[in-house]
Amino acid sequence: MRTRLLIAAACMALLAAGCSKGQQQSSAPEATATAATALTNDTGLPLPDNALVIDAREFHQTIDPSQEQGTAMASLAKGNYTGHEVVASSLQSTDDLDKWLATVAPPAGYTKANTSQSIQSTVHRYGISYVAFVSGNSKGATIVVMDPKMITTKLGPVLAVLDKYNSMPPPLRAGMDTQVKQRTGQSISEMMDKGAPLGAAIAAVNEFRNSDKRAIILINAEKQ
Repeated sequence: MRTRLLIAAACMALLAAGCSKGQQQSSAPEATATAATALTNDTGLPLPDNALVIDAREFHQTIDPSQEQGTAMASLAKGNYTGHEVVASSLQSTDDLDKWLATVAPPAGYTKANTSQSIQSTVHRYGISYVAFVSGNSKGATIVVMDPKMITTKLGPVLAVLDKYNSMPPPLRAGMDTQVKQRTGQSISEMMDKGAPLGAAIAAVNEFRNSDKRAIILINAEKQ
Protein backbone atom coordinates (compact mmCIF):
# COMPACT_ATOMS: atom_id res chain seq x y z
CA MET A 1 0.00 0.00 0.00
CA ARG A 2 2.70 2.64 -0.46
CA THR A 3 1.33 5.92 -1.74
CA ARG A 4 -1.35 4.84 -4.15
CA LEU A 5 -0.30 7.67 -6.40
CA LEU A 6 2.03 5.05 -7.85
CA ILE A 7 -1.13 4.07 -9.72
CA ALA A 8 -0.69 7.07 -11.95
CA ALA A 9 2.95 6.34 -12.71
CA ALA A 10 2.26 2.68 -13.30
CA CYS A 11 -0.72 3.30 -15.55
CA MET A 12 1.04 5.89 -17.64
CA ALA A 13 4.09 3.68 -18.01
CA LEU A 14 1.93 0.85 -19.31
CA LEU A 15 0.00 3.20 -21.58
CA ALA A 16 3.29 4.27 -23.11
CA ALA A 17 4.03 0.62 -23.71
CA GLY A 18 0.64 0.16 -25.39
CA CYS A 19 -1.04 -1.62 -22.47
CA SER A 20 -4.31 -0.89 -20.69
CA LYS A 21 -5.77 -1.80 -17.30
CA GLY A 22 -8.59 -1.03 -14.87
CA GLN A 23 -10.13 -0.49 -11.47
CA GLN A 24 -11.07 -3.29 -9.10
CA GLN A 25 -14.49 -2.19 -7.90
CA SER A 26 -18.14 -2.98 -7.99
CA SER A 27 -20.11 0.20 -7.66
CA ALA A 28 -23.69 1.41 -7.79
CA PRO A 29 -25.28 4.81 -8.37
CA GLU A 30 -25.62 7.00 -5.31
CA ALA A 31 -28.49 5.72 -3.24
CA THR A 32 -31.62 7.75 -2.73
CA ALA A 33 -32.24 9.28 0.67
CA THR A 34 -35.04 6.82 1.35
CA ALA A 35 -32.87 3.78 0.67
CA ALA A 36 -29.82 5.22 2.41
CA THR A 37 -31.64 5.79 5.71
CA ALA A 38 -31.82 2.02 6.14
CA LEU A 39 -28.02 1.76 6.04
CA THR A 40 -26.08 1.93 9.30
CA ASN A 41 -22.56 2.93 10.27
CA ASP A 42 -21.12 -0.12 12.05
CA THR A 43 -17.49 1.00 11.93
CA GLY A 44 -17.44 2.75 15.32
CA LEU A 45 -16.03 5.81 13.53
CA PRO A 46 -17.81 9.18 13.43
CA LEU A 47 -19.37 11.00 10.50
CA PRO A 48 -19.73 14.78 10.17
CA ASP A 49 -23.09 16.41 10.77
CA ASN A 50 -25.69 15.82 8.02
CA ALA A 51 -23.57 13.20 6.24
CA LEU A 52 -25.72 10.57 4.52
CA VAL A 53 -24.68 6.91 4.44
CA ILE A 54 -25.08 5.67 0.87
CA ASP A 55 -23.31 2.31 1.10
CA ALA A 56 -22.31 -0.09 3.87
CA ARG A 57 -20.55 -3.39 3.32
CA GLU A 58 -18.16 -5.90 4.82
CA PHE A 59 -14.45 -5.23 4.46
CA HIS A 60 -11.88 -7.95 3.74
CA GLN A 61 -8.18 -7.26 3.35
CA THR A 62 -4.87 -9.14 3.45
CA ILE A 63 -2.14 -6.99 4.98
CA ASP A 64 1.60 -7.56 4.64
CA PRO A 65 3.54 -5.00 6.74
CA SER A 66 6.62 -5.47 4.53
CA GLN A 67 4.67 -3.70 1.77
CA GLU A 68 3.37 -0.97 4.07
CA GLN A 69 6.52 0.95 4.90
CA GLY A 70 5.77 4.61 5.52
CA THR A 71 2.03 3.99 5.98
CA ALA A 72 -0.19 3.61 9.01
CA MET A 73 -0.49 -0.13 8.29
CA ALA A 74 3.22 -0.85 8.81
CA SER A 75 2.65 -1.53 12.51
CA LEU A 76 -0.05 -4.17 11.95
CA ALA A 77 0.63 -7.88 12.01
CA LYS A 78 0.61 -9.83 8.75
CA GLY A 79 -2.66 -11.61 8.06
CA ASN A 80 -6.25 -11.43 6.92
CA TYR A 81 -8.38 -8.59 8.27
CA THR A 82 -12.15 -8.24 8.25
CA GLY A 83 -14.42 -5.40 9.33
CA HIS A 84 -16.79 -2.84 7.91
CA GLU A 85 -16.68 -0.16 5.24
CA VAL A 86 -19.10 2.76 5.01
CA VAL A 87 -19.38 5.34 2.23
CA ALA A 88 -21.22 8.57 3.02
CA SER A 89 -21.92 11.77 1.12
CA SER A 90 -21.77 15.35 2.38
CA LEU A 91 -22.65 18.80 1.06
CA GLN A 92 -19.94 20.39 3.20
CA SER A 93 -16.93 21.86 1.42
CA THR A 94 -13.62 20.02 1.33
CA ASP A 95 -12.10 22.69 3.60
CA ASP A 96 -14.87 22.24 6.17
CA LEU A 97 -14.49 18.47 6.08
CA ASP A 98 -10.73 18.81 6.52
CA LYS A 99 -11.36 20.94 9.62
CA TRP A 100 -13.78 18.31 10.93
CA LEU A 101 -11.28 15.53 10.25
CA ALA A 102 -8.64 17.36 12.30
CA THR A 103 -10.97 17.24 15.33
CA VAL A 104 -11.71 13.49 15.21
CA ALA A 105 -10.38 11.72 18.31
CA PRO A 106 -9.22 8.08 18.25
CA PRO A 107 -11.96 5.54 19.00
CA ALA A 108 -11.84 3.88 22.43
CA GLY A 109 -8.80 1.61 22.66
CA TYR A 110 -7.12 3.13 19.58
CA THR A 111 -4.29 5.60 19.10
CA LYS A 112 -3.65 7.88 16.15
CA ALA A 113 -1.23 6.24 13.74
CA ASN A 114 1.90 7.99 12.58
CA THR A 115 1.65 8.72 8.87
CA SER A 116 4.18 10.24 6.52
CA GLN A 117 3.70 13.97 5.97
CA SER A 118 4.89 13.53 2.39
CA ILE A 119 2.12 10.98 1.75
CA GLN A 120 -0.44 13.22 3.43
CA SER A 121 0.53 16.25 1.33
CA THR A 122 0.73 14.20 -1.88
CA VAL A 123 -2.77 12.71 -1.61
CA HIS A 124 -4.13 16.10 -0.52
CA ARG A 125 -3.17 17.49 -3.93
CA TYR A 126 -5.65 15.01 -5.38
CA GLY A 127 -8.47 16.14 -3.09
CA ILE A 128 -7.95 13.45 -0.44
CA SER A 129 -7.41 13.82 3.31
CA TYR A 130 -7.30 11.02 5.87
CA VAL A 131 -6.54 9.97 9.42
CA ALA A 132 -5.65 6.47 10.57
CA PHE A 133 -5.88 4.74 13.95
CA VAL A 134 -4.45 1.48 15.30
CA SER A 135 -5.09 -0.70 18.34
CA GLY A 136 -2.08 -2.85 19.13
CA ASN A 137 -0.91 -4.66 16.04
CA SER A 138 -4.21 -6.36 15.16
CA LYS A 139 -6.75 -3.58 14.59
CA GLY A 140 -6.79 -0.64 12.20
CA ALA A 141 -9.25 2.07 11.21
CA THR A 142 -9.19 4.84 8.62
CA ILE A 143 -11.33 7.88 7.81
CA VAL A 144 -10.93 9.24 4.28
CA VAL A 145 -12.43 12.53 3.09
CA MET A 146 -12.36 13.24 -0.63
CA ASP A 147 -13.57 15.45 -3.42
CA PRO A 148 -14.59 13.03 -6.20
CA LYS A 149 -14.64 15.74 -8.87
CA MET A 150 -11.05 16.73 -8.12
CA ILE A 151 -9.93 13.11 -8.25
CA THR A 152 -11.74 12.61 -11.56
CA THR A 153 -10.20 15.79 -12.99
CA LYS A 154 -6.64 14.99 -11.91
CA LEU A 155 -6.70 11.22 -12.37
CA GLY A 156 -9.28 10.98 -15.17
CA PRO A 157 -7.02 9.25 -17.73
CA VAL A 158 -5.79 6.84 -15.07
CA LEU A 159 -9.33 6.02 -13.94
CA ALA A 160 -10.39 5.38 -17.54
CA VAL A 161 -7.53 2.93 -17.96
CA LEU A 162 -8.19 1.25 -14.62
CA ASP A 163 -11.84 0.68 -15.58
CA LYS A 164 -10.72 -1.97 -18.08
CA TYR A 165 -8.53 -3.99 -15.74
CA ASN A 166 -11.15 -6.31 -14.23
CA SER A 167 -12.64 -7.15 -17.63
CA MET A 168 -9.33 -8.58 -18.83
CA PRO A 169 -8.65 -12.34 -18.72
CA PRO A 170 -6.73 -13.40 -15.58
CA PRO A 171 -3.52 -14.28 -17.50
CA LEU A 172 -3.37 -10.76 -18.97
CA ARG A 173 -4.04 -9.18 -15.59
CA ALA A 174 -1.32 -11.30 -14.02
CA GLY A 175 1.15 -10.32 -16.73
CA MET A 176 0.28 -6.65 -16.31
CA ASP A 177 0.66 -6.91 -12.54
CA THR A 178 4.11 -8.39 -13.05
CA GLN A 179 5.16 -5.55 -15.36
CA VAL A 180 3.94 -2.87 -12.98
CA LYS A 181 5.55 -4.56 -9.96
CA GLN A 182 8.88 -4.71 -11.79
CA ARG A 183 8.69 -0.98 -12.58
CA THR A 184 7.21 0.37 -9.34
CA GLY A 185 7.68 -2.31 -6.68
CA GLN A 186 3.93 -2.95 -6.48
CA SER A 187 1.31 -4.64 -8.62
CA ILE A 188 -1.85 -2.88 -9.80
CA SER A 189 -3.99 -4.93 -7.40
CA GLU A 190 -1.74 -3.88 -4.50
CA MET A 191 -1.97 -0.25 -5.55
CA MET A 192 -5.77 -0.40 -5.64
CA ASP A 193 -5.87 -1.81 -2.12
CA LYS A 194 -9.01 -0.30 -0.56
CA GLY A 195 -7.39 -0.30 2.86
CA ALA A 196 -5.24 2.65 1.74
CA PRO A 197 -6.51 6.23 1.42
CA LEU A 198 -6.16 6.59 -2.34
CA GLY A 199 -7.31 3.04 -3.01
CA ALA A 200 -10.44 3.64 -0.95
CA ALA A 201 -11.04 6.97 -2.65
CA ILE A 202 -10.72 5.57 -6.16
CA ALA A 203 -13.05 2.71 -5.26
CA ALA A 204 -15.74 5.24 -4.31
CA VAL A 205 -15.39 7.56 -7.31
CA ASN A 206 -18.02 5.83 -9.44
CA GLU A 207 -20.60 6.21 -6.69
CA PHE A 208 -20.24 9.99 -7.05
CA ARG A 209 -19.99 10.28 -10.84
CA ASN A 210 -23.10 12.45 -11.13
CA SER A 211 -22.92 14.17 -7.77
CA ASP A 212 -21.58 17.49 -6.51
CA LYS A 213 -21.15 16.08 -3.01
CA ARG A 214 -18.00 15.20 -1.16
CA ALA A 215 -17.37 11.66 0.07
CA ILE A 216 -16.38 10.21 3.44
CA ILE A 217 -15.12 6.63 3.63
CA LEU A 218 -14.88 4.82 6.97
CA ILE A 219 -13.03 1.52 7.32
CA ASN A 220 -12.34 -0.58 10.39
CA ALA A 221 -10.69 -4.00 10.38
CA GLU A 222 -9.38 -6.61 12.81
CA LYS A 223 -6.95 -9.48 12.23
CA GLN A 224 -8.64 -12.88 12.09
